[in-house]
Amino acid sequence: MQSSMKPTLLFVAHPDHRSRILDSQELRNRFEFLHHDVTTKDEFFKFLRQHTDKNITAIYGGYPAFHPIGGLTRDVIEHESFPRKSLRCIALCSRGYNGFDLEALRENEIKLFNFQDQVCETPQEKDQGGNDVGDCVLWHVLEGFRKFSYQQLIARKDGDTFAARNHAADRDDGAWEFGHRLSNDGSFLVQSPRNRKCLILGFGSVGKQIALKLHHGLGMEVHYCRRSEPQKENEHGWTFHRLDDSLKSQLHQFSVIIVALPGTQETQHLIDKEFLSHCDGPNLILVNVGRGSILNLDDVKDALQKGQLRHLGADVYYREPKVDQALLSEHKMTSITPHLGSSTETVFYQSCELALRNILEATDPLSHVLSPVCKASRIV
Repeated sequence: MQSSMKPTLLFVAHPDHRSRILDSQELRNRFEFLHHDVTTKDEFFKFLRQHTDKNITAIYGGYPAFHPIGGLTRDVIEHESFPRKSLRCIALCSRGYNGFDLEALRENEIKLFNFQDQVCETPQEKDQGGNDVGDCVLWHVLEGFRKFSYQQLIARKDGDTFAARNHAADRDDGAWEFGHRLSNDGSFLVQSPRNRKCLILGFGSVGKQIALKLHHGLGMEVHYCRRSEPQKENEHGWTFHRLDDSLKSQLHQFSVIIVALPGTQETQHLIDKEFLSHCDGPNLILVNVGRGSILNLDDVKDALQKGQLRHLGADVYYREPKVDQALLSEHKMTSITPHLGSSTETVFYQSCELALRNILEATDPLSHVLSPVCKASRIV
């Protein structure tokens, strides 16, 4: 069957229909549109076979893109039904691109772009995704120190502030309770985050926004970690640590450790029993907004059960989309959000606009040079 002469843009998951670019004459003149929500490989290949007459030149990777089939792996890219000969680019709405076989994409000369909010053009738009992830981290950290959700759960059940504070402190003697105790013997106390030390593992645009929130919002002392030493001194006075074995001797001083690293082979199971053995045991608040694979789930669960963590906050999970049962059933020592760190309507719109802009630029037959914005979000 002869291919359509007009390029086709395949939407994998829906875009934001408020998008200015989506409704633009430029996009509609350039492309025919196709849509498919990826559920299984068989259904995806069946869809592609049904549209072999379409010249699929670009793919818009909305949420969750290819996650339901385990990512865009080599076996998918090299399948006879996949349009690798016509496909020039894939633009993702997400920042993460784990699950994409970058080598296979390079071999087939398929460009891959992700969402980079630091390249947005106006100050109001810049770092929006990182800002919103920072808000999520702020909530988890507060949960670790103040246990608001746990106390809210008790207050909803009791319907009485006096009784709820007694209940939270495991008291049944009717005495007045201030609300600062979370155990009858006073061994577990509500704490303030002010002046406590936090360590942020991963210091890209998201990590920097988290640091601003914790420093200026909660009054915490910020330390950060990356593999390479920064080229200039940090303007906020934050302390740098190298992400290598030398870090272990420093871990005991931190009340909070935030994981904001990408999920790679190098970071897999970085937080394990050995890592935790260097930390401040029962006083540590651990928050993961990176990838679930960074935590050795068994080791972290064991630390929770043995009282070697004050709190675990999670927005990402080891067997995502499934949340581990131990986290579902533990209200006092954990806080969970369903991978929605950047899930605001502002980011949904921004990510759509950037993905469509990258597609227009990367498939422009009259241009061989990508703009700085497009270059900044290019992975392959």
